Amino acid sequence: MTSFRMVLRVLQPFLWACIGFWMVCLVLLAVLPMHGELQLFNGAKGSWVDLLFIYATKMGEEHGYIVITLAALVLLDAKRAFWIPLTGFFVSLVSFLTKSACRSPRPGHVMDADWFKEQVILVDGIIPLSGFTSFPSGHTMSAFALAAMTIYLFPRSGWLAAGLFFLAVLVGISRVYLVMHFLRDVLLGSVLGVLVGLLLAWAHQAFVLQKSADQASSSVSN
Repeated sequence: MTSFRMVLRVLQPFLWACIGFWMVCLVLLAVLPMHGELQLFNGAKGSWVDLLFIYATKMGEEHGYIVITLAALVLLDAKRAFWIPLTGFFVSLVSFLTKSACRSPRPGHVMDADWFKEQVILVDGIIPLSGFTSFPSGHTMSAFALAAMTIYLFPRSGWLAAGLFFLAVLVGISRVYLVMHFLRDVLLGSVLGVLVGLLLAWAHQAFVLQKSADQASSSVSN
């Protein structure tokens, strides 16, 4: 339990920020009509904001993991850097299992509805997906898990923590902006991402503490 408390202490500002983001999502889900979030950003479509979210969404893919892994290799060491791609592996596993279990339709399934054609503006060149893999958002899960693990590995960088949280939120918003997911998908994806990052950070901390205890025991024996 000591190791878990240590992880919570390191991630506390990030976790409070995530709770704030979740509260905003819940309020929007409560006040907006069904699928109303898809209309929220109509006014920004066709501007520079399109490019912002097209590139922001890539941070929920392998690009973000590659950048953070390389940075960890340079600034930390290979043993700690290894936990970044390991996080990506578990995110992929959890995403696959939850999507397979839920089989929730993507926004593309309602593209032919009259209200969609009349009220939702799409980003040029981006076609909403229509598979049954909407719930939860894998990109959002990936971004929040990566943020949690990176903040844990670089605990003394407040600016890094703030930047990673901001990027994770951008990824989540991008999935709705690009009409790839509904807001509920983003909400659950962010929650699961934080849980994956939190549990892996706990596992790493427990491993470190156990290794230190074994070394101390070995020193006493010698």
